[in-house]
Amino acid sequence: MSNQPDQPQPYVPPGYYAPPVPPYIPPAQQEQPNYAQPNYAQPAQQEQYAQPQFQQPPQFNAPAYYQGGPGYPGNYGPKGLSVASMVIGLVSIFMLGIFIVPQIVGVILGHKGLKQESPQGRGFAITGLVTNYLALVGYGLIVGLWVVLMVAVGSSSSYSY
Repeated sequence: MSNQPDQPQPYVPPGYYAPPVPPYIPPAQQEQPNYAQPNYAQPAQQEQYAQPQFQQPPQFNAPAYYQGGPGYPGNYGPKGLSVASMVIGLVSIFMLGIFIVPQIVGVILGHKGLKQESPQGRGFAITGLVTNYLALVGYGLIVGLWVVLMVAVGSSSSYSY
């Protein structure tokens, strides 16, 4: 004798209560619908299945303008003028101040960067000014050296025509 049922039973999780099943009525004993008269549900039964009415959610009014979040100042970081001045100054130093126009442009950009841009770009602008002024001094020394050499060469030659 075994404790196994004669037919396998479906698994039912613990705590699950199935809804009651109406008794089975064979089709021969069931009522046949009357197709001559439509079978409308009564209004009381329709109210049972009516859709629930929801309220409109409250409206959120955004501020008229963006005020910014904490820790996000409106003007931050170095800007183009200061960075351009610094780059021009560094390139001019590495090229030993051969050209004069880039150093002049770098000095102008550095001064504009100090005046117009944010405090975070101040270091870039100062670096650009220092390097551009050093490149200008280097350019002046190179030109002065050439002038001295030309005067020395010109005065040492004693041609008599």
